[in-house]
Amino acid sequence: MSIKNFNFKSIGSFLQDGEYHIPDYQREYSWEENQIEDFWMDLKNLRNNEEEEHFFGQIVVHDDIEDKVKYIIDGQQRTTTSVVLLSVFNKIFTSFFNKDSSLAIAREISEDIRIKYIGRWSQESNRLKLKISDNDNEFFIQRIQIVDMLQQTLMAKSKSQKRLEFAFEYLMEKMSDEVFGMSTQDKIEVVRDFYENFINNFKVMYVETSSLEEAFIIFESLNARGKGLETADLLKNHIFKNSKKQINSVKNKWESMLVNLDGTDATKFIRHYWNSKEEFVRSQSLYKKMRLKINSESKCLQLMNELEKLAYVYSAISQKDDISIFNDSALNDVISNLKNFNASSFYPVILAMYNRQFNEKQILQVAQEIENLIFRNIIIAKNVANKYEVFFAGLAYSISNDELSTKEVITKINKMKINDEEFKIHFATVALKTKPIIRYIYKKLNKLYMSNEIEISNNNNVHIEHILPVTIGDWDISEDVQEEYLWRLGNLTLLGNEYNKKILNKLFDKKVEMYRKSSIEITKQITEYRYWNTETIEERQKSLAGEAIKIW
Repeated sequence: MSIKNFNFKSIGSFLQDGEYHIPDYQREYSWEENQIEDFWMDLKNLRNNEEEEHFFGQIVVHDDIEDKVKYIIDGQQRTTTSVVLLSVFNKIFTSFFNKDSSLAIAREISEDIRIKYIGRWSQESNRLKLKISDNDNEFFIQRIQIVDMLQQTLMAKSKSQKRLEFAFEYLMEKMSDEVFGMSTQDKIEVVRDFYENFINNFKVMYVETSSLEEAFIIFESLNARGKGLETADLLKNHIFKNSKKQINSVKNKWESMLVNLDGTDATKFIRHYWNSKEEFVRSQSLYKKMRLKINSESKCLQLMNELEKLAYVYSAISQKDDISIFNDSALNDVISNLKNFNASSFYPVILAMYNRQFNEKQILQVAQEIENLIFRNIIIAKNVANKYEVFFAGLAYSISNDELSTKEVITKINKMKINDEEFKIHFATVALKTKPIIRYIYKKLNKLYMSNEIEISNNNNVHIEHILPVTIGDWDISEDVQEEYLWRLGNLTLLGNEYNKKILNKLFDKKVEMYRKSSIEITKQITEYRYWNTETIEERQKSLAGEAIKIW
């Protein structure tokens, strides 16, 4: 790692050693009264000798060689509040000297604060120690950093500016209360004691690196909240940094994207988006690839336009709730089925088609074939899903580059499917325990036998029935055999209103009466069996496999 500096420093040493910028993409000043009060009480306790020094937290700095600027990546709030407090001290000492020019010590301390910790400023030159975001920086200069400016014309407008103003006034009031009623000389000594305790005994852990990515990794490690650094966080800071004049628009679009995602993982979304239009990339390489390509103001804005637009689509196809983004109910049903599969590898294809303005009929045709492919190859044949992620990303890339028609996309998907014979073999022996998938299979199979339009609901009111029951009871079968056959598709069916918990574990001849009352045709068919054992389970499942080819 390219760590250039790592040590414990006093807050005074930290501020004295450099000039720092808070990037525009970072959070605005956010400390409220509770945080300011805690800050003040920490200083007061320190001054009252309740502790020898106070650990103020970490400061992580990115020394940007290209911009020739030191950006504060972690510790912006602490640093800003420190400058506010030092400006309070500066104003107090300046007021002492202005009232009595013989108080040279007050002038010396005021000069010391201004030169070492706040910095110099004039109409011609700005050498202030801290520059905050562009939206608030002019206010920060006039109202906080330069206490002797003749014309302080700016009024606090934004919430962050009002918080800055409140912090200054709060700390000024607290400091004034500490010296109320004292002689001027005593006031100077008390304020000086507070000031020196702060600059010398408030300690920070200072880390400086020349790599922005490493700065964020360090920040996350130091915070140690058990959650790994997200690519979305790194990317956000990269695009905000490169957005320049478009920063406000890009920020708004980022926030809009998060709202549209509605809690969906932003990093996963960004990766699926990227794989929908660029060459396939795995999670660990995503940020590096994007950082190299998204390297200008216009590209940052273009990226955010697409992410904002596609975030709601992604949320709709990925969240468990049935959010319907398409007008075509059949397409929404296919998306719902894919959610039941817990499939995500196909997302880039849908994003690419939507982004390239394919119509819903075309998206439906492709989505149906994706459903069949995933069902055949992954759900039934148990193929590893990883290789399909690469396949779907490749399809999406070609779609985004206008290289494939809908028909050509479908042809490529069909070539990936296992053949009918292989599908039948796997279907005839598969055991499944995922209840939404079991409901899905029997709903589809039942439609083959229904002469009317009645469909089985996917909800939990449709019960999964184990014909050979979960509890063996009076059944003449060993536990090993029961365990082997319990979740075989041939041993399962669905029950609706006829569901009767009291007879679920009864012998087959008793359960048949319940099946006979069923409105579900595929369940009624079980009454044609005279007995139920491993042979009939095998026989039934093999028969269902033959029917499955007609559907998938």
